Amino acid sequence: MRKSLALILSAGLLATLAACAPSGSATNSASGCTPLATPGASSSIITATGDLASPTTKVNFGTPLVAPTPQRSVLIEGSGMAAELNDVVIGTAVVADGSTGSVVQQGNFLLTLTQEKTSPGLLAGLVCAQAGDRIALASPTSALSSTPPDPTAAKQTGVILFDVTKVLPGRATGADQPAKAGFPSVVTTSIGQPGLTIPSGPIPTELSFTALKKGDGQKVAAGDTLTVQSLGVVYSTKSVFESTWKDASVKQIIAADGTSTQGGVVPGLAEALIGQTVGSQIIAVIPPDAGYGAQGNGSTIPAGATLVYVIDILGVTNPAK
Repeated sequence: MRKSLALILSAGLLATLAACAPSGSATNSASGCTPLATPGASSSIITATGDLASPTTKVNFGTPLVAPTPQRSVLIEGSGMAAELNDVVIGTAVVADGSTGSVVQQGNFLLTLTQEKTSPGLLAGLVCAQAGDRIALASPTSALSSTPPDPTAAKQTGVILFDVTKVLPGRATGADQPAKAGFPSVVTTSIGQPGLTIPSGPIPTELSFTALKKGDGQKVAAGDTLTVQSLGVVYSTKSVFESTWKDASVKQIIAADGTSTQGGVVPGLAEALIGQTVGSQIIAVIPPDAGYGAQGNGSTIPAGATLVYVIDILGVTNPAK
């Protein structure tokens, strides 16, 4: 059991290592969202103690607990945007062994809900989640892993208590802005994934950026931690060196120069992000002196490369002090 759940966590549920009576509710009635799992005999006996998103939260249930299919009960109801496919859910989780009640792991998670990369069990627990929800999920471990499970996993049950702190759209939601001459053109798929067409002609030598979509959310300040979708392309070769869309996993960055701030970004991108608003999509053309310079970065960004970033600013996860 511990091995199976460890595989789940390594697949991206936990990003870092933060008295309720069981509810018969599957989700908040006001959201209008239909969850993929409903309360069952197993999820309905799960209780928890501790404040929402507290590192001292404990999950309680009688053992052995067996769930033949994923079951979901909302112990505390939140409010706001309900998570749908391709949205992002952020919070804390306690993962326990259904047979023994022992905690396997506890910590923070940031998860993009996609059918391609998210396991059916996790989708069952988090589709329709809202900020402030405390959700109890009981599921066969075979449904919790996106990789082929151990043959015995179908007989094992995992218990996950989700405390949801944020739900973010998985793409920029701002208003389209008029295209500006000289920038690569950007087209997006139905889920918002961008594609770039690099114009012919000389490679730009000056830093330039503009908003393709203008959001109406919080303004980005220097030092803010942002949750973003990111596409990075080498201008000269048109090769993609970074894509959260391809990985089906958004990332968190700090709107600061990475040469002086751990977790920051290249100087040109930091300049492009600061002052933008949540919900915006920006494009930035970054010459070497504002990017990775003459040294490049690993095997994907050559020396002296001009870069193009398309960034969807999904949320300010942690405002700068």
